[in-house]
Amino acid sequence: MARSLRQRWFEGFIQTAVSRPWYVLLISALLAAGGMALASRLEFRGSFVELLPQGAREVQDLTRVSQKAGGDGYLVIVAKGDTPERLKAYARELKGRLEALPEVRYVEHSYDVEFFKRHALWLLPAETLAELRADLTARVRYERQQANPFYIDLGATPPPPTFEEIAQKHSPNAPVHESLANADGTEVYLMLKPMGTAGDLDFARRFVELALGTGRTLSSERYPAVTLEATGNFQNRIEEDAVMRGDLSRAGTLSALIAIGLILLATRRIAALAVVGLPVVVGILLTFGIAWLAIGHLNVVTGFLVAILIGLGIEYGVHLCMRYWEERRTRSAREALATAVGGTFSGAMTSAVTNAAAFFVLMLAQFHAFNQFGFLAGLGVLLAVLAAYALGPSLLAIAERLRPARVDAAPASEAAPVAPPKPEREWRRWPTSVLVLIALAVVGFAAFSVSIAPRLGFETDMRKLKGDSPASRLDDHVTEQLGQPLNPAIFLVDDLGQAAKVEQIIAEVKQKNGADSVFLRTTSLNDLVPGDVERRGVEITGIRTLLRGLPEAAYEDPRLKEFQGMVEAKPYGLDALPVEVRRRFEATDGKGTFLLLFPSVSNYDTKDLTRWAAQIDQVVEGAKAVGVEMSVLDSNRIASRIFALVSADGPLILWAAAAAVFLVILVSLRSLKRTLLVTGPLFLGMTCLAGGMYLFDVQLNFINAVVLPNLLAIAVDNSVHLYHRYEEEGPGSLGKVVRHTGLAAVVATLSNAAGYGALLIANHQGLRSIGQIALLGVVCTFLGTTVFFPALLALLERWKERKGLLVTREGAVVRSLDLDAAESEAGSSGERKSA
Repeated sequence: MARSLRQRWFEGFIQTAVSRPWYVLLISALLAAGGMALASRLEFRGSFVELLPQGAREVQDLTRVSQKAGGDGYLVIVAKGDTPERLKAYARELKGRLEALPEVRYVEHSYDVEFFKRHALWLLPAETLAELRADLTARVRYERQQANPFYIDLGATPPPPTFEEIAQKHSPNAPVHESLANADGTEVYLMLKPMGTAGDLDFARRFVELALGTGRTLSSERYPAVTLEATGNFQNRIEEDAVMRGDLSRAGTLSALIAIGLILLATRRIAALAVVGLPVVVGILLTFGIAWLAIGHLNVVTGFLVAILIGLGIEYGVHLCMRYWEERRTRSAREALATAVGGTFSGAMTSAVTNAAAFFVLMLAQFHAFNQFGFLAGLGVLLAVLAAYALGPSLLAIAERLRPARVDAAPASEAAPVAPPKPEREWRRWPTSVLVLIALAVVGFAAFSVSIAPRLGFETDMRKLKGDSPASRLDDHVTEQLGQPLNPAIFLVDDLGQAAKVEQIIAEVKQKNGADSVFLRTTSLNDLVPGDVERRGVEITGIRTLLRGLPEAAYEDPRLKEFQGMVEAKPYGLDALPVEVRRRFEATDGKGTFLLLFPSVSNYDTKDLTRWAAQIDQVVEGAKAVGVEMSVLDSNRIASRIFALVSADGPLILWAAAAAVFLVILVSLRSLKRTLLVTGPLFLGMTCLAGGMYLFDVQLNFINAVVLPNLLAIAVDNSVHLYHRYEEEGPGSLGKVVRHTGLAAVVATLSNAAGYGALLIANHQGLRSIGQIALLGVVCTFLGTTVFFPALLALLERWKERKGLLVTREGAVVRSLDLDAAESEAGSSGERKSA
């Protein structure tokens, strides 16, 4: 009964496809239009923060600190092209104009360095002041001795340090530069703090355009030689989005063009472009429409799915149309369509469900980006196969109406018997020695791969995973010119008392880690406002008294005059601190203060990154122990978290994907031996990937690691289609199977390779790494599933012949390798039809 219902449904489906193809096309067009309307609202978010769930502590800290800091970073305007004096004047005027804009919170360019020079002694620790007082006492005594006409210097005691040497020894460096500029003044920098965030791309674009427009207006009015460039978080975010969108657009276009070429080359029919391409477009539009409904955006991992789904989706249409035109040589259009759909649907659904299962396994990952990629890729594969078989038959029917593949033969009573079909000819058998050599070569390379696998590493240089853009290069240049990193970790605490406790904990963590410490220095308002005023006041009063008793001639020393100005300065509080310095450390709502921690390493290397994050965690735990709850804003800590999640998820996801593929094939074939026969070459090909990575110096990273379970799903398709078709045709048919289904498998493999290989032209290095490892993986698994597997089937078949287990008679053979005794009855395997 069930079979009867299935048969009636199948016949009704074929009847609809043949008789009402335009209705099917109209419904598909409406669905595609709806998907396009939703997909057009998707935005791309290239920040690594988007790869973590919103509930992660690192993301919550970043959100809280960004709100308190009034945004996440600066827009940095670089002005150059004129003399240093005119550039300074330009920067001063531009600063005033920019701060008058409602979108600008404030602008940093020049600082009151004289304030800190005047109060320098109050910023020295009391112990340092005591040492300074001792050095000055010795020098004052010396000066008095030299001024005494009755003093005779016998040269037994060397003179004490001069006032200049004492100043160089004890005077603190100014906590800020006088202005933001390079060493020779040929470049000046203005750091704009906007009212919005870089994550709001619409605001970021408007803000950058407004700021640069204001600067160019000023330069056209009074400073025509000045040219402007922009960098910082806001410009980097805009250019990163543009670079990624351009990369994905070019990759998708190139993938589509290669796929078109492959389809035309394989089928030599223009109609194949519509039969294969239109269902792929419909499936992709529906997938990204659902992506907007479920997620709302794409990230650096999910962004390349267009190129991947093109490669995956083409496969189903390729197998369908190639089988249709193979059958059309000897059958009517309706019969050929029924045979093609019936013969390929089972294999296509098996491979699609296998693909989807391998992708959906990624949803088990802790890494948020893998969750999203797995969901969208699995959904996209299922929609692709459904679109291929819902729309493909109708497109074939339309193609037959417009341009028939051939004129159908007359009824049997009026026509001569049809000649035997060409594929039934005798297919050339390869020598057994050649087949053995092929199999041993693949197995040997797999053994080599196993031996060198431990030498493979994980990419540790984060710079190799970033997008390259003018803003990112300019950012590195400005950082180098200013002599300090622009990305310290920011700790948010309630007040200066808590900041002092955290600074003490940081000092303890630094001492505890010794040479392994990655902390450089800290900066907070505690470093800019004098503390322990009583002790410092005693020392400064002593120095003031000491300097009053010097001979007149000593006051000619300019350093002594500076010391006199310093000792006359009075202690000051937070309110007296220059506002351009103070606002960097104060929350916008007045509740909380910031502590900056600068790293001593680049943090591009993941080993340094891991140490940095671990030591920050030690600080956080130490702060909790003394009752200080704080939030940390640090992109490097987030990157370390991503690295840890990928490292933890990788093995689990890969093994789970392998298990999912195996189980789906087992359910489809209903035989453990057959399942091992189909999946064994797949796993052999995946093993070869390690050797390919070693030979071509390709390393895993947290972006391209998502490809590995994907490769399992993609590669198994070839084994599934080849085995289903071989099982349908029977032993002795390998030549025919490889000629027809093998050719379709090659086209599908090349389309998959095109989908990934197109990423090799990307400017974003992370996307390029996906293309590299995926291309290697596709080639290696092709060796296993499409080279080794047919050779293995041929060797098994010949071994069965020698054992007398295969009975042939005048070209006819039994239709099974008889791998299971229970399935040895004739025709048992022939129920599963495929390409």
